[in-house]
Amino acid sequence: MQLLVLIIGFGIAIAGYVHPEQIHLSWTEEINQMRATWVTYLNAPPHAAYRPILCGNVPSPSNFTYIGGDTKKFQEGPHFWQNQYIHTTVFENLLPECWYEYKVSNLGSWSKTYLFNGRTPDTSQTFRDVNNSFTLIVFGDWGTGPIGQYTKHLLGEETLTRDYLGILHMGDIAYDLDDEDGKVGDDYLNMIQPIAATYPYMTVPGNHEKADNFTQYINRFNMPNNGVNQGTSFFYSFNLGPAHFIMYNTNPYFKNTSQASADLQTQWLANDLAIANSQRSIRPWIIVLAHHPLYCSQDWFEEGSQTDCGEQPAVIKPILEDLWYNNSVDLALQAHLHNYERDAAIYKNQTIPSQYDGQNIHINPNAPIYIVSGNAGNNHGHNDPASTTPQPWARYLSNDYGYGRLTVYNQTHLFWEQFSAVALTEIDYVWIIKDQPRYKPVLS
Repeated sequence: MQLLVLIIGFGIAIAGYVHPEQIHLSWTEEINQMRATWVTYLNAPPHAAYRPILCGNVPSPSNFTYIGGDTKKFQEGPHFWQNQYIHTTVFENLLPECWYEYKVSNLGSWSKTYLFNGRTPDTSQTFRDVNNSFTLIVFGDWGTGPIGQYTKHLLGEETLTRDYLGILHMGDIAYDLDDEDGKVGDDYLNMIQPIAATYPYMTVPGNHEKADNFTQYINRFNMPNNGVNQGTSFFYSFNLGPAHFIMYNTNPYFKNTSQASADLQTQWLANDLAIANSQRSIRPWIIVLAHHPLYCSQDWFEEGSQTDCGEQPAVIKPILEDLWYNNSVDLALQAHLHNYERDAAIYKNQTIPSQYDGQNIHINPNAPIYIVSGNAGNNHGHNDPASTTPQPWARYLSNDYGYGRLTVYNQTHLFWEQFSAVALTEIDYVWIIKDQPRYKPVLS
């Protein structure tokens, strides 16, 4: 009897160590694919099953397709308090009109079943997707602490009632992925699993991911591999509908980093923008996202603001601002500052007039519009106060916790909303409308 109890207890313990956790999706570099990533604490062969369940408005019952996956061992933290095994698999031949259900397993221990949308970025250059609208969740600086729960709860409610295509996280993840020898990173990825297992969770690193040469970030996340990024997930781009998105890493531009890494990314950005502009008549929107801002309102009475909105932008702007302006980037989304700020179109520290500007609308802007949304919920116990000395280009500021929602309706209309996770409501919005693929530079 005692032996039986021991065997059962051992079996239960083993099952716990091979049960999938930290499940999250991401788009790949190929069309019609979705990658699933998850973790176990014993090395056991990964498997997954997926099938379409709804195509258009028509139920599409079918048998599961069973596939294997890849595994890598990851020793968490400098003290190697435990090994984890990170598993990945790729769902292929997806149809954009279908919803799929899937589950993952190790050693017969299956996760619950999750859903995802079969619509993926168009890497085929067929432009099949350019007439379709979509909505994304966008934010930066989100962790597991008490103030991160506001965003967790509102996003949980929102994703139950609205159809989002994906989530874009502009760095500073978990606060920090490596804290407590990686346990904080584990807790964070388990916290967001109900959302990230359904909506592709696309990331770039912030300054809080730098520890041990970005080891935690590189191992935990699998973003599109463009060859140049060597699978680091530091910078990449993708096409959705009539928009081209560029997600890049601002960290190499600061001191104590590799100049070669900075030059490599900058050259890739120039090449990627050239390709995007060659297709501008069909896919007119270009949106760039990263952690550190080029523009935000420096508060002369806050020491931290003088670094975040003064010293650091002064390093980045000489490298990137002309690149954005000369390639007619429409929208630059940023984080790092723990508050929200929406600015007008800016170039060389000047507000650039659009054909028409209102408080919540810009028609045919002539420079990039800059938005900071770094207020999802850091670990400092509070957000940064909104600047008491806002710049002339600032249109709305708030220190509420929350996130942004970006909807690209078509080739002429883009809509941004900012939500307060405390007030549970929209606090700001802006329409960007244009009838020309590229703006006409007004400054040389």
